[in-house]
Amino acid sequence: MHQESTPAPAATFTTAPPFASRPPQLLPEKTPFGPNLVAGALCALVMLAYASSFATLIFGGILAPSVNLGVWTAIIGSCATVVTLSFLSSFRFSLGGPDSNPSAILAIPAAAIAAEIVREPGAGAQLLPTVFLFLFGSAVLCGLLLYLFGRLQWGRYVRYIPHPVVGGFLAGTGYLLIAGAWKMLIGKNFSHTLAADLEAVPALGWVFAIGVGGALILATRISKHFLIIPAVLAAGVIGFHLTLLALGRPLEEARAAGLLLPPLAGGDWQTPFNQPLGEVLWDLLLAHGKDFAAMTLVVLVTILLNATSLDLATGKEADFNRELKALGIANVLGGLAGGLVSVNSFNRSLLNHRAGANSPWAARVCAGLVIGAAIFAPGAVALLPRPVLTGLVLYLGVSLLLNWLWDARRELPVSDYLTVLAILVIVAAFGIVPGVIMGIIIASLSFVVTFSLQSVVKQRFTTATRRSNVERPAAELAWLSEHGGRLHGFVLHGHIFFGTASSLLEEIRAVLGKGEALVIDFWLVQGIDASSVIVLRKLLRLAGEQNTQLVFTGIDDKLRARFAACGLPLEKTPARLFSDLDRGLEWAESQLLTSARPRITLQEALSLPDHADAEALAGYFTVIDIPAGQALFKRGDPSNALYILLWGQVSVYLHVSGSDYTKRLRGYGPGTIIGEMGFYGEAPRSADVEADIPSRAARLEIHRLKALEISRPDLAAQLHRFVINTLAARLRTSNEELRQML
Repeated sequence: MHQESTPAPAATFTTAPPFASRPPQLLPEKTPFGPNLVAGALCALVMLAYASSFATLIFGGILAPSVNLGVWTAIIGSCATVVTLSFLSSFRFSLGGPDSNPSAILAIPAAAIAAEIVREPGAGAQLLPTVFLFLFGSAVLCGLLLYLFGRLQWGRYVRYIPHPVVGGFLAGTGYLLIAGAWKMLIGKNFSHTLAADLEAVPALGWVFAIGVGGALILATRISKHFLIIPAVLAAGVIGFHLTLLALGRPLEEARAAGLLLPPLAGGDWQTPFNQPLGEVLWDLLLAHGKDFAAMTLVVLVTILLNATSLDLATGKEADFNRELKALGIANVLGGLAGGLVSVNSFNRSLLNHRAGANSPWAARVCAGLVIGAAIFAPGAVALLPRPVLTGLVLYLGVSLLLNWLWDARRELPVSDYLTVLAILVIVAAFGIVPGVIMGIIIASLSFVVTFSLQSVVKQRFTTATRRSNVERPAAELAWLSEHGGRLHGFVLHGHIFFGTASSLLEEIRAVLGKGEALVIDFWLVQGIDASSVIVLRKLLRLAGEQNTQLVFTGIDDKLRARFAACGLPLEKTPARLFSDLDRGLEWAESQLLTSARPRITLQEALSLPDHADAEALAGYFTVIDIPAGQALFKRGDPSNALYILLWGQVSVYLHVSGSDYTKRLRGYGPGTIIGEMGFYGEAPRSADVEADIPSRAARLEIHRLKALEISRPDLAAQLHRFVINTLAARLRTSNEELRQML
C-alpha cells in the first residue's frame, strides 16, 4: 500500500454476499470504450513501472543477475490480479498487483534463502528453484487464507488490529523499503561503509534515484492529483535517456553498468510447473514459514487500508469480505501461473478511476497491454532505468515514514505514537517477524493498562442519593437522607478482570465499616475472570470482620454459573442475593428503618395540625383491607378513587402483553398516596397495583371529594396541599437520583 498523505482511518465493513449474488459488472451497452482505453493504457505504463520496481526490490543482491526473471513474476502477478478484480471486486475500477508492503517482506526471506544457498559449495543449481517455489508458494497459500477469511466473513475482525500496531507495521515497512532501495542502488545492505559504497555507484545512478524519489515525495505532498506519480516517473525515464544521449553513453554500456534492466524473453516466464523440483531445498522453505505468517498479516492489513481508502476517496462502498475472496482467488491463480503475492492498490485504482475508467474493461485493457508488451515488445522493459525504479521504491518507503513518524505525531496519543516508534525500532533491529510479535504484545499490554485505569464502578451511592422505588412517608425519607452513610452502594459495569479487580476492592474497602449494609449491583457486568472471584472472597471476609451486610443484585444465571465455576457458589455465602437493584435496595432500606412494618392511622398519615379537622377529613375516607396478592386496581380500570396506605406494602406492576414477563415499577409503604395521578387527571389506570403483603389503605372516592369541596372547602384545600407536597417530594427524590446518575 502507498499512502502519500495521512494514515487511512478505521474501516467500516459490510457483510459480503456470495459472488453469485452480485454478477460481474459487464460493459454497459452505452458505455463509451474510449475513456476505458485511455485509462487502461495510462495504468499499463504505471503498472509496468511498479512491477519492475518491486521485482528489482526482491531480486537484488545475489539474485540481481536474475532480475529479468523476477520482472516476469511481477508482471504475471499484476495481470492475474487485475483481471480477477475486474470480475470479482466490489470496485469496478480496482487495480492491483505486487505492492510495497508484501514486497518489502518477501525481499527479506528471498535474500536470506539465497544467502544460505550460496554459502554451500556447488549449490548454485538450487538457488532459483528454491526462491521461485518460495515466492509462488507464498502467493498460493496466502491466497487460500485470504479466500478462507472472506468466505467465513472474518474480514470484520481485521479491524480489531490496534491502530498503532498497524502504524508500526507500516512504518517498519517504510524502513524496509528504504533499506531495499539502498540495496537496489548499491547491491548490498546498509553497512558502516555507506560513503564508500555510494562512491562505487555511478553518479548517474544515485543522482536519478535520489532525484526521482525526492521529486515524488515533494510533488505528492504539494498536490494529490492522480497524474503526479505517472508524470514524475515518465519525466524520470525520459530525463535519464536524454542524459545518456547527452553523455554519449550507449544503452548496452549503461545496461552493463547496471543502470538499465535486462530485456525480457518468453523463456524467462517461470511457473511452479517448470521448476526442477528435485533441486528445491524444501527444508529451507519450511524454515522460513514464520516470514510467510508475517507477510500474510501485512497483506491483510494492506487490503483493509487500501479498500477503506478507496471507499473514502471515491464514495463507492467497500465490501471487505468480497475483496478478500477476490484477492484470494487472484493470488491462487497468480501463484500457479508464476506470479508474486499481490494486493489491491490504492494509487493504481485511483489513477484508473480518475483517468476515466467507467467499467471493468479499463482494467482488462491494462492487463492486456502489459502482458502484450512483455511478450511482443520485451525491449520496452529493457528501457526502464534502474535508478528511476529505485527512486519509486525510495519514495514509497520515505512516504510511509513521513506518514507515521511526522504526520501522525499530532494525530496519535503519546502512548500510541511511542508504540509506533517501538515497533519501528524492533523491525529495524531484529526484522519484521519480531516486530509483528512485539507489536501485538505492546498493543495488548497497552490495552490492558489503559483498560485497567478505567474504573468498573459506574455509580456510587448512599440512601441519601439513591433509594428504591418504594414510596415512603416523608419522615422515613428524611431519616434515610439523614442517615445515608449507613448504606453504601456500587453499580458495576464492563468486565471485571485482573486489571480492574484490585482497584475495585480498594474503592469498596474505603467504605467498609462506615455503614451497616453494602449493596453491589452486577447487572451491567459483562464478564469476570478468576481474579474477580478472589477479590470477592476477600470482600466477603472483610465484610464479615466489619459486621457489614453484603447485598448482591443483578447477578444473572450466566454470571452466577461463572462464579460457581471459579469455586464461589454465591448461594453458600452470607451475602443476600436479589434479582435487581431495586429489590436489593428495598430490603436493605427496610432493615435500616425497622424490622417490622410500622402501622399508622389516617390522621397520622394526613399530618393535620388540628385533631378535629383530621377526624372530620378521615370521615370522607373508607378503610379497606387488601390480602397479599390481591389487586387494589387493574390497568384500564376507571380512576374513581385515590388511596393512602396505612400499613403493609403494595407495588405497581407492568404486565407485558403477549408474555409472562412482569416489571415491578415501584413499591409503596405506609403513609404514601396511591392512584392520585389518574384520580386528578380523570384517566384510566395505567398499571396494576397489587398488595405484596397483607395491607390496609384508606380510600377516597371522587364523589366524596366533590362533597368535601362543597361542605368543607378548607379541608379540601388541606388535602390538595398534602397531595401536592407528596408529589413534590417524589420529584425532588427523582431529580436527586438522576443527578447522581449523570
